[in-house]
Amino acid sequence: MRWRRIAALMAPVALMVSAGCVSVPDAGRMREIRAEAAERRLEDLAEQRTTDSGVYLSGPLLLWEAVTMAQHYNRTLQQERGGREIARGRIEASWAEALPTLNLTGNYTRLDEPGRATQPDGSSYVTRPDDLYSIGLRVTQPLFNGRIGAALRASRLYREWTEASIRVATETVLRETIRVYYRAVLSEHLLEVNQTALKTAERQLEDARARRRQGMASNFDELRAQVEVSNFRAQVLQARNERDVAYTALYKLMGASPESEVELVEDIPLVIEEITFAEAVRVALEHRADLAVAEYALRLQDESVAVARSRYLPEVSLYAAQTWANPDPHHQSQAEWGDEWQAGVQASLPIFDGLNRRGVLTQERARRQQLAVALRDAEEQAVSVIRQAVLSLKTAEEFAHSQSQNLETAREALRLVEAGLKEGQNTPVEVMDARQALTKASANYYQSIFDHAMARVTLQQAMGMLSLDALPDGPVLRPVLEGDE
Repeated sequence: MRWRRIAALMAPVALMVSAGCVSVPDAGRMREIRAEAAERRLEDLAEQRTTDSGVYLSGPLLLWEAVTMAQHYNRTLQQERGGREIARGRIEASWAEALPTLNLTGNYTRLDEPGRATQPDGSSYVTRPDDLYSIGLRVTQPLFNGRIGAALRASRLYREWTEASIRVATETVLRETIRVYYRAVLSEHLLEVNQTALKTAERQLEDARARRRQGMASNFDELRAQVEVSNFRAQVLQARNERDVAYTALYKLMGASPESEVELVEDIPLVIEEITFAEAVRVALEHRADLAVAEYALRLQDESVAVARSRYLPEVSLYAAQTWANPDPHHQSQAEWGDEWQAGVQASLPIFDGLNRRGVLTQERARRQQLAVALRDAEEQAVSVIRQAVLSLKTAEEFAHSQSQNLETAREALRLVEAGLKEGQNTPVEVMDARQALTKASANYYQSIFDHAMARVTLQQAMGMLSLDALPDGPVLRPVLEGDE
C-alpha cells in the first residue's frame, strides 16, 4: 500500500518530464517551421506595402529621412534598445537586497505509521499522526549585509552603461546609413557618366562607319570604335549593378522593404572647414560614447569589488513567521489545525569558507585592473583615430580640389581634340583617348567628393558628435566646437 501511494505521487511528475522532452522539435520539424517562415516572407516581398519584410518606400528620399528611418526601424538598433528593458529589470531586481521578502510555504508528509507512547498500565496513545500538514508565511527584512548600496549603485550604472552602448550602436548605424546613401548617389553619378560615354562612343562608331564608307577612315578606326563601345557597355552594366547593390544595402539599413523604389534627391556635399587636432581631441575625449561605456564598465566593476568585499562582513536581518499546521504546533498529539508565530533577529558572520571569498575578491580586483587598462587604451585609441581622421579630411580636401581641376582640364582637352578632328588635325583614336580620360576624370571627381564627405563623417563619429542634428550636409564641426566653449 505504501509503495502504491508513492507511485501515485510520482506518476504526474514523470508525465510532466516526458511531455517536456517530446515537445522539442527535431531536425525535420524545424525544416518545416523554416519552410513556413520562408513562404510568409516571400509573400511579404511580393507585396508593395509595409509588411514584416520592412516599410515599403517610394518617391523622393532625403538623407535626414533615411537616417531617421534607420534610427526607428534598423534591426540592429532595435536589438540594442531591448537592453533598456533589461536594465529596467536589473534595477528592479537590485531592490531585493534592501526590500523585505515574503514567502508562502506548504508541506504534506505521509509517515509510515503514527507515533505512539506507552503508558505505565501498558496502554498506548498517539503522539504524532501519520499525516502531517503545514502552511506558513515568513517575512524577512535585511538590516545589514554590505551589498545593499553596491547593488543599487550597480543597477543605475548598468542603465547608464546601456544607454551609452545604444549610443555607440546608433552612431555606427548613422555613419553606415550616410555612407550607403552617398554610395548610392555616387553610383548614380558613375552610371550617368558611363551612359554618357557609351552614347558618345556609339555616335563615334556610327561616324567611323560613315567615314569608312566614304574612304576617309580605315577598318582599324571602325574596329577601334567598336571595342570602345563594347568597353563602355561593360562599364555601364557594372555601374548599374553597383547602383542596385547600394540601394539594396540602403533599404536594409533603413529597415525598408527590398522592393522599395525611392529617388535619392540629395547630392553629396562638399563642405570645407578647418578643425585642429587639439580641438578635435578635446571634444572626442568628452563626448565619445565608447569612452563612456568603458568608464561605466570600470565603475560597475568597482561595485563588483565592493560586493566581493562585503562577504567578509556580517549579515543581519529581522524576520517574522506565521505557521498553520495539523497537528497543532503546540499540541503534536492533537490531529487538528493550530497556529504559531515567531519573530526575531538573525545574524551571521562567516569565519572560514575554504578561501572562496579571498579567491573571488582577487578575481574581481584583477578584472577591475583589466578594465582600467582598457579605459586608458580606449582613450589612446581615440586620440589615434582623431589624428588619422583629421589628416584624412585634409588629404580628401586637397584631392577633391585637384580632381575638380583635372575634370575641367579633361573637358577642355576633349573639346580641343574634337575640334581638331573636324579640321583634320587630330585622329579618331585621339578623340577616343580624350573621351576615356574625361570619363575617368569624371569618375575620380565624384569619388573624391564621396571620399571627402565620408572623411567628415568619420571625423564626426570619432569626435562623438554624429547625430541626426549634425548631418554632414552643412558646416557642423565648427558650430559644435563653439557651442561647447
